[in-house]
Amino acid sequence: MFTNKRVLIMLATVLLAACAIWEYAIPTDAAVKSYYLKVEEAGKPIQKNQFKGYEYVSKVYDDKGKQKVITFYSEKKLTKDNQFKILIGENKMVVNYKKIKNVPDKIKYLAEQ
Repeated sequence: MFTNKRVLIMLATVLLAACAIWEYAIPTDAAVKSYYLKVEEAGKPIQKNQFKGYEYVSKVYDDKGKQKVITFYSEKKLTKDNQFKILIGENKMVVNYKKIKNVPDKIKYLAEQ
């Protein structure tokens, strides 16, 4: 049979696992924003404090098709003349990126409006 102590330990373990998944596996909109871009210029190599990577100033499109120019930083070099979907954190660092063949039609449509 289960004792009260075992039940509490199991409940605490499940709760901690749920919190860890919520915090680390699911990025919040406030912490990360996604953009689509075509890299037209090579990134400028920079080194500040403990960061060594590349600085980009690029025209990007958000999920609503709005265009803007932003400055962001990446530890890895994004290849020129390729298109990417990037996730950028509040600190202007690339959290994750994915090379894509084309910007989605929905984004192109919204950008033309």
